[in-house]
Amino acid sequence: MRSKAWCAAILAMAALAACGRSQPKDTDASARVEVNGGEVTVGQLQKESARAEAAAVKGTKPLAPASLPALLPATVGGFVRSNVQSLAGTEPGMTRVSARYAKGAASFTLEVADLGAIGSVGASDDAVGANSTRRTATGYETVTTAAGRTVTEQWDETAKAGRYAVVAADRYSIAADGAADSATVLKAAVETVNAARLRALAAP
Repeated sequence: MRSKAWCAAILAMAALAACGRSQPKDTDASARVEVNGGEVTVGQLQKESARAEAAAVKGTKPLAPASLPALLPATVGGFVRSNVQSLAGTEPGMTRVSARYAKGAASFTLEVADLGAIGSVGASDDAVGANSTRRTATGYETVTTAAGRTVTEQWDETAKAGRYAVVAADRYSIAADGAADSATVLKAAVETVNAARLRALAAP
């Protein structure tokens, strides 16, 4: 729901621009505003809006839902794939596929989404608040951005559960979320889905 709210905020700004309505001249680009429980600047929203408009004008060929299941590994770290679902996304040009991986009582979900023309705008909360680290009594949370990739990693050693997610090529969101033997399993599941293969599938 939070990702949808973020996406809605960006699309609303894009719609205003398309209608020839601009922000007040005295709007401070450095002014901070709450979005999805976190703070961003007006300047950030404006930049993301411009990127969304540019991507829409350029046009992006979305991946066919039927092509996505082949990207998901059959097994990862002893976890076996099941319940594969492929469908169109909630926004124009978006497609996604997800599968459940289980081993014993533990299981996690791996999801791949082609964000289409919207790009990384509102893809997930992983794309916001880059380069941060937080330690807890039982685990950690990190967000890093480098070489066009935003990576979010969360792990709770006591619960043996977490999340590893990547927004790559300003377009693809790949995330593993749930219980596993270690954070390495979730990371391996995500990294198995190569962004280069995604781009090749989307080529004209």
